[in-house]
Amino acid sequence: MHSIYKLLTWLVLFLGLTGSGVASYWMKVDADARTYQQFVYNSEEIKLKIEARLKAHEQTLLSGAAMFNASETVTRQEWQSYVQRLRINEHFNGIQGLGFSLWIPAAQLSAHQARIRAEGFPDYMVRPEDKREAYTSIIFLEAFADRNLRAFGYDMYSEPVRRTAMVRARDENIITLSGRVTLVQETDKDIQAGTLMYAPVYRKNQPIDTVEQRRAALFGWVYSPFRINDLLTNIVLPVQKSNAAQVQLRVYDGDNTQAEHLLELTANKMIVK
Repeated sequence: MHSIYKLLTWLVLFLGLTGSGVASYWMKVDADARTYQQFVYNSEEIKLKIEARLKAHEQTLLSGAAMFNASETVTRQEWQSYVQRLRINEHFNGIQGLGFSLWIPAAQLSAHQARIRAEGFPDYMVRPEDKREAYTSIIFLEAFADRNLRAFGYDMYSEPVRRTAMVRARDENIITLSGRVTLVQETDKDIQAGTLMYAPVYRKNQPIDTVEQRRAALFGWVYSPFRINDLLTNIVLPVQKSNAAQVQLRVYDGDNTQAEHLLELTANKMIVK
């Protein structure tokens, strides 16, 4: 009889421990499932916010291109007023600016530089200065101060990564985003990877039905430069602060996940790459 009680005691203990173990296991499974669901939710929210921000920037560039199409001439003051009215610093934190790059055939370069110098910029020069068949120049970029002054007169078309995006925007009449670059706005402090978004602008009343027609009618590009860290910080951090879970991201230039295509950011325990 004693042995039976002893056996029953061990059996009850075993069943209790087993039950506790099973309960703990399923509680962990449930907690892991809820954590994963939260992770998926946070990731999707970040993805949608990034997509929404880029779509908003696309519309901003298109509206800038429309301004050129609706006017005989867009002056520097008009562009400044237009961008100020958009209040991009308030509505689009992370955007480095909104600008216009002019297409300049080589035969028109001297006259172009003389015209800009006459506007009050005696040292203006399209750069790089080596001879090319055609040039572009950033003639408007708001806010026209601080880092952005470094971009004034820069020929983005002279740099292969930028040129690839500019050519595609021109030839296909679409909004394009460049690959990874170092913006000319960068100084020797807080250097970040950059990218640029382009919208083509064609001369008024010119046919643009074919690639050849679009190339012939090209006037320039409305564009925006982005510092990747600044852009993503302003998109992702509000999501992070509103959720306990932290999401680590890696953002690459295109589909290539090699190290040289990685866009890096580290801030507030968040890694956006």
